[in-house]
Amino acid sequence: MQNTNTNNNEAELAASLAPVEPVALRQAMGSFLTGVTVVTARNEQGLPYGLTVNSFNSVSLDPPLVLWSLDKRNDKLDLFRNAGGFTVNIM
Repeated sequence: MQNTNTNNNEAELAASLAPVEPVALRQAMGSFLTGVTVVTARNEQGLPYGLTVNSFNSVSLDPPLVLWSLDKRNDKLDLFRNAGGFTVNIM
């Protein structure tokens, strides 16, 4: 019997690797006027870490590119540099 957490992690990984469709990104970014986002990533142990970011915007639809800024002095800079990806949660 497989652990439920393992199944959930595999499903999350599969969803995170799915390509972002330009139309979906355009719709999402069109709804985001300005405000706050929470950017999250996982550390080497798989534990999530998030921080609030208000310097977020769209750069390109194809390929899907977004920009957000993190101060070089932030103690979690290496976590985001070494993460295989990140998630942006729009508030």
